[in-house]
Amino acid sequence: MKILFVLDLYKPHVWWVEILFENIITRLVEKWHEVKILTSRYDKSLPEYEKEKETWIEIYRTWGSRYRFMIACLRKGIQLAKWADIIHGTTYNSAIPASLIWKFSKKKVVLTCHEIFGQLWYRFMGWKGFFFKMFESLIFKFHYDKIICVSNYTKNCLRIHFWVKDDTLITIYNWVDYHWWNRKNFPGSEIKAIREKHHLQENYVWIFFGRPGISKGLVYFVKAIPEIVKNIPTFKALLNVSESVNNKADDVRKFIKGHQLEDYIVRIWWVKYKELWNYILAADVAVVPSLVEWFWFAAAETCAIEQQLICSNVSALTEVVSGKINFAEPWNPHAIAEAMINFYHWKYQEIPRKEFLWEENINQTLYCYLSEK
Repeated sequence: MKILFVLDLYKPHVWWVEILFENIITRLVEKWHEVKILTSRYDKSLPEYEKEKETWIEIYRTWGSRYRFMIACLRKGIQLAKWADIIHGTTYNSAIPASLIWKFSKKKVVLTCHEIFGQLWYRFMGWKGFFFKMFESLIFKFHYDKIICVSNYTKNCLRIHFWVKDDTLITIYNWVDYHWWNRKNFPGSEIKAIREKHHLQENYVWIFFGRPGISKGLVYFVKAIPEIVKNIPTFKALLNVSESVNNKADDVRKFIKGHQLEDYIVRIWWVKYKELWNYILAADVAVVPSLVEWFWFAAAETCAIEQQLICSNVSALTEVVSGKINFAEPWNPHAIAEAMINFYHWKYQEIPRKEFLWEENINQTLYCYLSEK
């Protein structure tokens, strides 16, 4: 089978979604399928064309950002579609181009939907949310033979918000590499060194990590700290987020300064993806106070390495997490603090282990490519 992936971002840009597609593509090639990738040339130093020596995967990059990519990729995409059997795009910025390429080629088009905000755009963005919701609505007015949803929550969002027909939708969970995300792969000596480096040997520590996006709940994480400190005198918070200048990040900085919380927060400057997990294990508890999630690799990988986790009892998180868990109501600093204090007193839920295997993901993806409506 010949598959054309239309992706607004691909490696060397690295985040959870790019890692997901890199691994899906690698495994499709291992099963003797041919793959070409059309993506954005977001960095001018990247070549316009590249052929990987080991996999023979061809990568075509069109000039400009992921937003310009929506227009810039069309001509090349129509050319490459003549070669392909399947066109596979993803939300957000490659969805419409993938469907437009289908319009000219009439090849089967598959879309992976990673997230869907619907009415939440208004809550997160105020009046600006109207434009984001309009763009999101526009995406699902285009044609897709199949839409892969990364959780049942995602599938239900498409049903409810955009009335997408059930025979178009299929749930295929993202997958986690359990060979790598295994607690045995993280030496205790490195974890101990991190606690010593940041003078945390005598502290009870939680960690927040990831980007300070609108849905990640960082501000509620920070607002929970004063209540926790009253109940856990040895408490310290590890904070691993990228620098941001948006309004939410400003709110967090002002709250920390206004409540004199600097002594209770250890800021870790951005570390490489695989190094991050040593820091997560160096904490006593990881925290995912997201306001909405559609799968969230960070939560699933935290559970895979058997770290204790506080997360919101919202959206797909309840589908994904397992192990020692305390749930908290979203948007609620008091609930987050209460969940943390419960962990300190050895009170938590224990959910049977859940695993999301790449074999199941690939087999279901191939079934999606081959199935009739």
